Amino acid sequence: MQAAHYRVRVLPQAHELAVTLRLPSVSGTVELEVPTWVPGAYGFMKYGRDLFEVRAQEGGKPLTVARNGWQGYTVSGVVDEVVIDYRCFAHDAAWGELTGLVDHTQAVLLATRQLFAPAHKGPCVVEYELPEGWPLHHPAGARALGERTFEYPSFSAWLDTPVVAGAFDSYSRDSHGVRFDFVFLDRAVGFDSELPAFLDSVMAVVSECHRYFGSFPFERYSFVFSFSPKAHWGLEHANATMIGLGVNALIDDQEWFKAIRVCAHELFHAWNVCRLKPAPLGAPDHAHGSFPDALWVAEGFTRYYEFVLSARAGESTAARFFSNVVNYHRHLTALPAYRRVSALDSSLTTFLNHSRYPGSVNNTVDYYDLGMLIAFDLDATLRLSGPGAAQGPSLDTEFAAFYRAQAGKGAGFTSAQLRAFFSARQPALDPILARDVEQAGALGTVALLEQLGFKVRTETLRCLGLVLSEDKGPVVADVLDDGAASAAGVAPGDQILQAGGHSFDLAALRFLIGQGRPVTLEVLRGHRRFTLTVPPGERTQIAALVWEGSDDQTARLETWLGKCDLARGEPVPLRDYDNFHGIQTVI
Repeated sequence: MQAAHYRVRVLPQAHELAVTLRLPSVSGTVELEVPTWVPGAYGFMKYGRDLFEVRAQEGGKPLTVARNGWQGYTVSGVVDEVVIDYRCFAHDAAWGELTGLVDHTQAVLLATRQLFAPAHKGPCVVEYELPEGWPLHHPAGARALGERTFEYPSFSAWLDTPVVAGAFDSYSRDSHGVRFDFVFLDRAVGFDSELPAFLDSVMAVVSECHRYFGSFPFERYSFVFSFSPKAHWGLEHANATMIGLGVNALIDDQEWFKAIRVCAHELFHAWNVCRLKPAPLGAPDHAHGSFPDALWVAEGFTRYYEFVLSARAGESTAARFFSNVVNYHRHLTALPAYRRVSALDSSLTTFLNHSRYPGSVNNTVDYYDLGMLIAFDLDATLRLSGPGAAQGPSLDTEFAAFYRAQAGKGAGFTSAQLRAFFSARQPALDPILARDVEQAGALGTVALLEQLGFKVRTETLRCLGLVLSEDKGPVVADVLDDGAASAAGVAPGDQILQAGGHSFDLAALRFLIGQGRPVTLEVLRGHRRFTLTVPPGERTQIAALVWEGSDDQTARLETWLGKCDLARGEPVPLRDYDNFHGIQTVI
């Protein structure tokens, strides 16, 4: 099939793109679409809203263009070749990681902005027409036909390639003969002095990924960074990633660790999801959606390994790792949805639950969080089964083997295929997979922590069953439907004006709950005020984790995480909880 040809002209002052698309060897009626979603961001988006002045012609003769649905167009009367011209606005920072961004001095260009013909399965040739003097950074994955012209194997491949133009800083490092490019769209405090150490830390993670899989699946890889507070980025691509860093990422230890984790997460995706794809993402339907049942693997295992790889690279510790494991468990198991929704169902309903909303604590679980704990359960089970610290299986060995067996095959793998593969190699995993993945509320994390050498202490907490906005209120973000607040009539969106007769204060509210007596809340709902009396309920969670492991168990942790900073008889500080999706604390 002949290539579809695009000319993409950047209009920086207008923050727009002017595009000409030529489709050869077509006839009759031609259907065109704008992508409605992209892998990695599982929700239908209004990408088509920004297109305008869509016109078509053949041989200079205008053709009829009609809208078809909310993101598509139909061109009628085509004989052999159709030329479509259109423009699109491209400056919405909230959508930057998904659609790119055109600024007056730089641009990140993604095919999410472009029309495509679903019937056209051939390559795409794209010519980028940039303002004079603008340099171009193009990741791997396309064949260069000229300085600014590239051929992509398919529209999907173009959709998977963030192209940077204009003002940016770039640096390169090598690992095992492969080049890694670091492209910065802007700078932050400490950029000149601290950047070399930051790149060293990222490259330590790169080396750990290579050690895990034994090779890199790409010929070159690009990290595209922004320090803008509006760049809430973290999106994987086959040969690149776009990452938003905190404004103090280079000078603050916590922000530094968060930056390293997201780099580890997105780089691990180059194997897990970009090449080892959950079905049907091997052939995604960009117009109507694709619904995998194994996102708990694609995202959950990747979240797990962002912590493991960071520890092995020397950027974290065993204490920090287990603190996060415990806190993911505490926050997830506090929600009613944990007891109702399986990992399978959470994956299949991602287009509904990828973002939090009022009521989500009762009917959705985050497959990132649940999948991370499933990965921990599998890894711990395997590591406990081996004869010694340096011997025996691990999730490393089994998942790397699964990658080698399944990556790049057809439409991708299913949960059932992963279970069958793991169970055939390691029969002890079959009941773990059946329990953790196919059932709701059945994680074995606590028992495995004890088998690893920890003393797990639990506590009973008084609670109202509220989740507050940004974890501090005064607005109620959500209400647990099996909690006291729900029974009293508190609703998501209520603003707490007073608690116990005093103006809202989170510390005071926590104190009142701890007294065990009914708490009087005055809430504002729209323009109405309600006074509600809420008797605290109770819930149980992990209170403390004390390391009591043997020398052999210590050696197992060192093999697992690179080093063990745990002192026998001492509690693990449970302060660390790093979650890109935000923290939902039950009050």
